[in-house]
Amino acid sequence: MLIERHTRFSTGNLVSTMFRVNIRSGSRVFCISHRDDPDGLASAALVRCATHCRFALISYEDMEGALANVPHGLDWLVVTDLGLSERRETILQLPAMARHVLYVDHHLLSTKTKLLLRRMRINVCHSLKDCTSVLVWDLLRNRLPQGAVNLAAYGAVTDPAGSGGLTREVLLRTSWNLDAYEGHMLALALSSDRCTTSIRETIVRKLALLQLPHRINAVRSLAEQQARNMAKIQKQLRERAQVRGGVAIARAGRFALGTSAELLLGIPNVVATVVYDSQRLPSETRLSVRGTNECGRHLGRLMLKITGRLGGSGGGHELAAGGIVPNTRLKEFMRLFAKEIGPNRKRN
Repeated sequence: MLIERHTRFSTGNLVSTMFRVNIRSGSRVFCISHRDDPDGLASAALVRCATHCRFALISYEDMEGALANVPHGLDWLVVTDLGLSERRETILQLPAMARHVLYVDHHLLSTKTKLLLRRMRINVCHSLKDCTSVLVWDLLRNRLPQGAVNLAAYGAVTDPAGSGGLTREVLLRTSWNLDAYEGHMLALALSSDRCTTSIRETIVRKLALLQLPHRINAVRSLAEQQARNMAKIQKQLRERAQVRGGVAIARAGRFALGTSAELLLGIPNVVATVVYDSQRLPSETRLSVRGTNECGRHLGRLMLKITGRLGGSGGGHELAAGGIVPNTRLKEFMRLFAKEIGPNRKRN
């Protein structure tokens, strides 16, 4: 196992120095990755393609349960596309899970989290300019077949726009039209409430074999259903949305939270959206927020601040973020979020 050009930390800043990972053949590897979008599934597929690993696909709020089910005796635990900012208890558990831990991510990380990751001696590859699947491809490219770069492209074309050099390299090495078609078909399928964990795991296994998404029956079928229903569901979401000071708020529909939040952005005079789901978790509400350039706030930082203040957790990207709050604090969250996005707030 060789790691070249290690990621370096400094006080308050994670220096984004790329490094390569060479995981020896026969190593016992387990990957935990985000289940809800192409970037997470492509990241897991890339790790599996390179290492033949077992894996688990989870939502952000499922991390504790996933760690409880990690196999024993691992050489490597690879955690991808799962924001760990302010998740101290989770980070403290990681070193005991395997001889080596690799964390690859593109979500916002607080200074406190960066320092804790350093103290726990966790190998970190982090960038705000390249999505996770692009980072994983670069880390493992020496173990990957030539066509695996397309998996990274699926993440690059569907996640918040990346401006990093690795993203440019991936897009130059692939066909934009083909990978945009395949990536967005995959995104549509994953947004369906009929896309079960079992189906998602099957998709990862087939992607790891470099099968194109449109040739995976479940992906094609679910994507077609979602495309047919999208206009209808968008109309339903907009009809039940409440608008407060430029923020559209709605309960989740049949699409994934993030997709539903995106569908609300077309409402006139709306600069940010919130979609929530209080059904999946017994005492907490899941939230997804999206914004336009006019919202004037970094939504990842804003979610980290507000959810933490209310006893929850959150974070994400500049114009796409999410979080969890106790059910009893949901109305307070809505009030605070709308106030922060309001026209009289200082922009950052």
